[in-house]
Amino acid sequence: MKRFFLMFMSLCMLGLAVPVMADDVKTVESLLKEKTEAVLKILKENDKENDIDEQVKKNKIMEIVGPIIDFELMAKLTLGKTNWGKLSEKQKTEFVSLFVERLKRSYLDKSSFYDDEKIVYKPGFLKGNKVHVPVDIISDDKPIELLYKFYKSGRGWMAYDIEINGVSLIKSYQAQFTEVLKSGTAEDLLISLKKPVEN
Repeated sequence: MKRFFLMFMSLCMLGLAVPVMADDVKTVESLLKEKTEAVLKILKENDKENDIDEQVKKNKIMEIVGPIIDFELMAKLTLGKTNWGKLSEKQKTEFVSLFVERLKRSYLDKSSFYDDEKIVYKPGFLKGNKVHVPVDIISDDKPIELLYKFYKSGRGWMAYDIEINGVSLIKSYQAQFTEVLKSGTAEDLLISLKKPVEN
């Protein structure tokens, strides 16, 4: 009887939680669309009368997307629990700083390739206690499928990973960093992050 009661209460609580979680999906969808449209507006400001310096443009873009991307969490996830534990506190601080800088630079460099492609927003969905939102970029060649992954933090909903055509950004970096640490040290990893990235 006690087990039945607990199961019943659990189902009731689950039923009460569904509307809240459904609202969360809509919230994240709106947040992502709002930020994306704001970035696109800046990227389109390239006519002679409204031309702005490239660095100023990048700074504006980062002001828009920076608050909803958890760069530090992404840095830690790329190493994984085991490799993260191999770094000293000083190395951890340096790694996060270097990785965040690389990630921001990569994002901003790639945004400059935007050429008025069509953006198609798809319905978001729940994945455990996370919200995933798919977005397609339609170009002349073939669609680029993006999947933004959000979690709810003390600062609100924040992105912690993105898949590009099914490939996780976090897992991609994780594979690279694991390979470096297999044959080298944490210092070797830090040195590799200081090297310029080839586009």
